Amino acid sequence: MPSCVVWIDSKNAKIFKLSPNGIVKKELSHHEVPPIGKSHDNYIKNTEEHFFHEIAQSIGETTELLVYGAGLAKVHFKSHLEKHNHKKLLEALVGVETLDSVSDNQILAASRAFFKKYHEFNFKI
Repeated sequence: MPSCVVWIDSKNAKIFKLSPNGIVKKELSHHEVPPIGKSHDNYIKNTEEHFFHEIAQSIGETTELLVYGAGLAKVHFKSHLEKHNHKKLLEALVGVETLDSVSDNQILAASRAFFKKYHEFNFKI
């Protein structure tokens, strides 16, 4: 089962599935969904929840999940996993880290550095 890295902001998500066979990338864009109720806050919440569900479904099964982002979306995504019964993804979550808007190669370089430290730390225990 592959490891997975997600870079997320309020409008986009990049999902990288890492396996010995290579890297598979998928990009998702936040899109409009019908509002629930008449309140603007409900509309924003419904749109965000829909986006986070789509990301969780796209990740699928993974042994390790690392989430990056520049703003609060990464934290909101983690909260979504906790609230919406994405138990397997939450158990696979190994980090939620700040990483500004960067290129795919920079995301992958940061991921390699993170996983190297993570695996060294867990191996020593």
